[in-house]
Amino acid sequence: MSHGVMASLGLASAPRGRRLLKHFGLIAAVMMTTATAAVMAASFGPVRYDPSGDELVVTMIYDGTNADHHFSIQWGPCRKVDQDHQAHQIIEASILDDQWNDAATKTYTQIVRVPLATLACRPATVTLRTAPDFYESLDIPARP
Repeated sequence: MSHGVMASLGLASAPRGRRLLKHFGLIAAVMMTTATAAVMAASFGPVRYDPSGDELVVTMIYDGTNADHHFSIQWGPCRKVDQDHQAHQIIEASILDDQWNDAATKTYTQIVRVPLATLACRPATVTLRTAPDFYESLDIPARP
C-alpha cells in the first residue's frame, strides 16, 4: 500500500505494527457486523414431514424489503451409508431464495411445501440447507 493511500486512510502516522493493531478492532467489528447481517438472510422455523400430502412442510424465516420471496429446491445426490450395520440413505437439499440479496429491513415468515412423490431416495434422512449455513435434518419414510 502506498504512503499516500495509507495517509488518506489514517494509517501513515504510526509505525506499521501499531497501525495494524490500532485498526484491527475496527476492521474486525465491520467484518462481524457484515457477517451478522448475512447470517440473518434466511433460516428455518419448524420443519416436518406431512404424510397426508407426502411432502415436507418448511417454515422459512427471512429478512427483506418485501414478503414476495420465492424459494426453490436443489436436490443433491442420494448417498447410501452404513449406519450401525444397517443400510441407510441420506440426501441434502438446498433451499434457494430468489431474492437472496434483498436488503434486510424486515423479517418475514413463509411456509414452503416440498413435494416428495418423485423422490426415489427413500426412506432417508433429508438435510435441508440454506445460506449461509443453516440446516435442519429429518427422516422421511418409504413411499406411501
